[in-house]
Amino acid sequence: MTSWNPYNSINMQRLESTDVFQAAQRKLRENRWYKPVLDYVEEMTKVNRVYAVSGLGVLLAVILLLEYGTCLIVGSVGFLYPAYKTLRELESPETGEGRKWLLYWFLHAALSFSEVVFFFLPWIPAYWFIKCLFLFWCYAPLQRNGAETIYGYFVRPLFQKNREAIDSVVNQMARTAHSIYTDSDVHNNNGHIHQN
Repeated sequence: MTSWNPYNSINMQRLESTDVFQAAQRKLRENRWYKPVLDYVEEMTKVNRVYAVSGLGVLLAVILLLEYGTCLIVGSVGFLYPAYKTLRELESPETGEGRKWLLYWFLHAALSFSEVVFFFLPWIPAYWFIKCLFLFWCYAPLQRNGAETIYGYFVRPLFQKNREAIDSVVNQMARTAHSIYTDSDVHNNNGHIHQN
């Protein structure tokens, strides 16, 4: 008794005769930017382009899951449930919960921004685990969760102390951007765009 082999010629013929395979084959043979690349790959490897593209897709999925799996988990913990709660809050009558979720989103965005500025943060041992716990603490269903605590003790005092300076800088930037836009050569006196 022989075992089932997915790669024997009968099974391959069945797979290649399916509507899905045929549709993928037609799509990948269309004259688009990728056609010359797929033609070359198919000619050099003698592997059908549908299999090559499928294999590349699986390879990329595995790489993403292995390389960025922890980032995906932490991003999910930090985003999915709070996003749900925020949307629920926006749909419900005013209960005061909205402020808590706005504080959370502010801290989440600040942390994400700090990871860009301080690119070495993820190199810290157990960083993703610590970040996951921190994000959970920030939206934990407590009277004074992390978002409330950090805002009350750090963000609010810092913002209030520097509010006039921040407002001045933001207003100056807005005026400068507005003057650049209105004085540019792109617009004529009637506000219509010149055609070059």
